[in-house]
Amino acid sequence: MAVAREALGRHALRTSLSVLGIVLGIAAVIATMSVSEGATREVMAQVEELGVDNLVARTRATGLSGPTGLVVDDAARVRRELPGALAATPLVQRYMQVARRGRGDLTAVIGVQPAFGDIVGLRTANGRFLAGVDDHAGSRVCVLGAALARKLFGFDAPIGEAIRIGDDHYRVIGVLAARDQAPGGGTPLAWRDLSLGVLVPLASLSGRSVQIAPGQPADEIWLRLAPGGDARAAAPLFERILARSRPTPPFSVVVPEELMAQRQRTQRTFAVVVGSVAALALLVGGIGVMNMLLTSVVERTREIGLRRVAGATRRDVTVQFLTEALLMTIGGGIAGVALGAAVSLAITAYAGWSTHVSGSSVVLGVSVSVLVGLASGLYPAMRAARLEPVDAVRFE
Repeated sequence: MAVAREALGRHALRTSLSVLGIVLGIAAVIATMSVSEGATREVMAQVEELGVDNLVARTRATGLSGPTGLVVDDAARVRRELPGALAATPLVQRYMQVARRGRGDLTAVIGVQPAFGDIVGLRTANGRFLAGVDDHAGSRVCVLGAALARKLFGFDAPIGEAIRIGDDHYRVIGVLAARDQAPGGGTPLAWRDLSLGVLVPLASLSGRSVQIAPGQPADEIWLRLAPGGDARAAAPLFERILARSRPTPPFSVVVPEELMAQRQRTQRTFAVVVGSVAALALLVGGIGVMNMLLTSVVERTREIGLRRVAGATRRDVTVQFLTEALLMTIGGGIAGVALGAAVSLAITAYAGWSTHVSGSSVVLGVSVSVLVGLASGLYPAMRAARLEPVDAVRFE
């Protein structure tokens, strides 16, 4: 080990340049895996938020009403006619001014029925969620997202306090528990951030209860299937029930499980493309290490001969050059892991992508560097070991 370190230290610049390819290759591997792992975690969190057992019908265009667009009564009809339907609710979203004591902003106000909490799996950190009596009476009550509650109330307790939504005043009855949110906000899966929204009874937002006006327009219909239900199999029937009496259904059905599979396919393609670039960088780095060692064998032929004459075996010479190769590649691998982690942090900070450097990616990076060291150092080591002592000592 000491002999190998001394030999590499003689030409520090050449050694550093040879190791650079390994550093860049391992850094590319770590960065690629961190982006892929972060995207996978983000997708899983978003699918969990939407619910794997859920189906969502979304209106393609706003302003539709009557028999052409989605209506609030569609939720009750789907719940009655679709086998395995556990709960359903219409959803109406409006952007309105939400304020308290002059502090506020334009915010998404979401009108839902109480079943929405169970469908999406919402929990309240304080207070309670919307109840059936709130929706039936059209009560002016609301549940705030965690981030919005902090924005409006700071460290004050919001439960029981009043806020202004549009021209009306609502009483806060609950605050949603905070959820992990990926940097960059909404994505094709999770298209709204509930932590910055306000949930109110559907009847209070529209001004009409479902019983009185079942044909009022809805932006979305959320459906939860019973445990064990197949969302992909239920999606066509869900769409047919909603499309009944609508010649051109102006809505699309979202299946979270299918979206997850689509995103994962895209991520795999991305990982293959970037991984190929990383493999090419590692190949170039390995060739650089091999070239340096072959040059070193020629330059140190006389040294090798003296070591053989002094009693070193072929195995000793082979181990020495393999050790030099491993020192370069493992050192480059460790530096590459550190650089890759730094690149991952930079991607998160500047591009807003979710990244995660896992222990498995670190182990893989170091393992790959060891394999590259063995592959690139084996031939030069064997060539050095084949030198005849007498010829090597006489070499000039």
